[in-house]
Amino acid sequence: MSVTIKCKGCGATLQTKDVQKVGYALTLDHDYCQACYKLLHYGDVHEHFHPEDLPKLSQDAVVFMVSSVLHLDMLFTYPVYRYEPNLKYVYLINQIDLLPESTNLDEMLKNMIIRAKQMRIPYHDIIMMSAKNPYDIKNLEVYMQNFSEKNLYLIGVQNSGKTTIFKALTKDTHALAFSKAGLTQEALIKNIGKRQIYDMPGLYQKGYVHQFLPYQIYKRLIPQETIKPKIYQLKKDQTLFLEGLVSISVSNDKQTVVLYVKNSLNVHKTNITKIENLLKEKENNFDIYVDDYEEKNFKITDTKMQLTFADIGFMHIQGPNTIKVTYPKGMHISLSEALFK
Repeated sequence: MSVTIKCKGCGATLQTKDVQKVGYALTLDHDYCQACYKLLHYGDVHEHFHPEDLPKLSQDAVVFMVSSVLHLDMLFTYPVYRYEPNLKYVYLINQIDLLPESTNLDEMLKNMIIRAKQMRIPYHDIIMMSAKNPYDIKNLEVYMQNFSEKNLYLIGVQNSGKTTIFKALTKDTHALAFSKAGLTQEALIKNIGKRQIYDMPGLYQKGYVHQFLPYQIYKRLIPQETIKPKIYQLKKDQTLFLEGLVSISVSNDKQTVVLYVKNSLNVHKTNITKIENLLKEKENNFDIYVDDYEEKNFKITDTKMQLTFADIGFMHIQGPNTIKVTYPKGMHISLSEALFK
């Protein structure tokens, strides 16, 4: 009888026959597939594939929908509850440690509840936490033990911190938690008390930065520590350039914008008339850039709005104003009402 052996890093079934397929290992005695081994020891990335289908979930289960604060524009947009309407759904808002200490979390939670009701999202609870905070992890563990259901699923967009939560709850030292999209290939399963917890493969989000940039570059763009907001006063037709990736130009005078991006991310101010020339010689002007760009105009009302740049970060702006955004072709850019001020 054959025995299925899983990679302890990504959950893929180990195999020794095809180096091009997921789960390839030199021998079945290894803890990791070659892709995970190279990522762990050398930072070398062999692309994992992105699972497209959500595996069947047990009916005796609670689903924890994990979302990073960097992905709040996508909150409630993955309707897993439509496929499994009889399960309980708890929304975990992870990585709140990335937000400034001055962030009004009570207001943020209140606005998320309002949004859930407006979108008619069924939920058992909404919890804000940081997987890096032992106190939050302990509280989450106690919370999970209060359910009678046997199975606990962690589901969410890639790079939302599911595996970091899984490792902290189960004390798993082998599972890999890097800013690497599509790392978890098959469910990682461990016992937590009398229950089983499943770290599910990340839901694929089209237009995030891993689609345009290699791992060694895009991991430098994703915030890993508390963000220090950058406040800019812009005049008519002035432009902010985020690396060589995104430019934001305003149409009206005296506009305040607040950027929430990685502290080391290069931001410089220029003029809208210079965008075309800067991008024509992008190799000389920027360290990080792509081949093709597109443009979009957004009308900002007098409500505080959030403009999200894929999984790099976001900007708060209160109009009225019209902004022009130039960004990598196909990149996820969205405008939504800000959840906090």
